[in-house]
Amino acid sequence: MTPKEMLAVADRLVGAAVGGGGRWSRTAAVLGRQAIEAALRDYWNLRQPGLERCSGRAQLLCLVAYLRDQELARATAGAWSDLSRACHHHPYELSPTAGELHGWLDTARAFAAEVERQVASR
Repeated sequence: MTPKEMLAVADRLVGAAVGGGGRWSRTAAVLGRQAIEAALRDYWNLRQPGLERCSGRAQLLCLVAYLRDQELARATAGAWSDLSRACHHHPYELSPTAGELHGWLDTARAFAAEVERQVASR
């Protein structure tokens, strides 16, 4: 699946959800995180081949130095971190809300669109 397809499925899950919490929120978070990771692989293959083999955190740290839109790079790193935390069940934390997920997925979508634009212009 492409990042765009993953995000579309995640959006459908969040849009169809009734009530708070549950598996739908974690599933949407996993899809959002995987979309960012897939877009990162595409980005590094384009800009700095080999960097995609580094850890996700290392890639996101490097993203600020490589991506022209530093605000988007920082937001992407933050969304990835929030989505990663939301993927795991913690008995002392509530599941993410639909609003939180929409925000993180919007950031993932913006990053994936930027990568797609750069790949297409190559």
